[in-house]
Amino acid sequence: MGHNKTGVVVLFLLAGFFIIAMAMVFNTSARRSAAMQKQDEIDKKISELSSRDLTVYWIGDVPKEFEKLKPKMQIVKPAEINKDNMPIQSSTFHITIKDGQGNEQNIVPRDYSDYMIIVITTGDGFSDEGKDVLRNCIAENGVPVIAVGDKACNMLGGILVHGAGYSPDHSVFYKLKEGYDEPFLDKKAVAAGGADFADELCGKLCAYLNNEVSRRYVEASSRVSAAFSSVDEQATATTSEGETEETTEGSESETESTENSTSETNRNMLVRP
Repeated sequence: MGHNKTGVVVLFLLAGFFIIAMAMVFNTSARRSAAMQKQDEIDKKISELSSRDLTVYWIGDVPKEFEKLKPKMQIVKPAEINKDNMPIQSSTFHITIKDGQGNEQNIVPRDYSDYMIIVITTGDGFSDEGKDVLRNCIAENGVPVIAVGDKACNMLGGILVHGAGYSPDHSVFYKLKEGYDEPFLDKKAVAAGGADFADELCGKLCAYLNNEVSRRYVEASSRVSAAFSSVDEQATATTSEGETEETTEGSESETESTENSTSETNRNMLVRP
């Protein structure tokens, strides 16, 4: 009987281990499936972003979830920021400047993407020159910026004189003439990082670009409508001027005819029978 009881116990233990192992396998498979589904959602948003004439100037480490967005990225290390690799304000004309010694400086227009945005995920390693370049891009050229994390937000706040003392899960969006939006990203997504952060940021970027596309379409439509209205007004004014001239000429002819008739009548009255 003792051996039988021992055998039953062993069987129960083996069954328990088997159930635990199966649960672990199922849990791992479920998590892998959820991760793949999340990455698919991120990739769809990246595909939407990639369909635009977009450049993302990314300052800091790029998470692996953004791998498919890299063709649209200009990845810059904080210490390497300069006027050549950032979207500073530039002239729309080719200008040549000569100094008193005969030296020439050529200012060549830059070919930027239709849509640009700066993403900063670190606050370390920025030189004073790099900060000045960033300030030019944001405050003079009007390129929107997103800072993620306490160090990045503190650094951006110092550049824009906006404050400091942000939490590690904080994020800031700023665009010239539109102001600040903070916290811009969901704090839980920022704290979690990885796919949650990537999905949140891609979603915000898609929403921002869609709004920009709509805004520019409305502005272009307004300009076209204004141009057509101006043409119609000029045509109406020209027609009115022509009608006025014809009316004036007609009135002058009628006046001349009346004067001639009156003169003829007067002459007839003075002639003796």
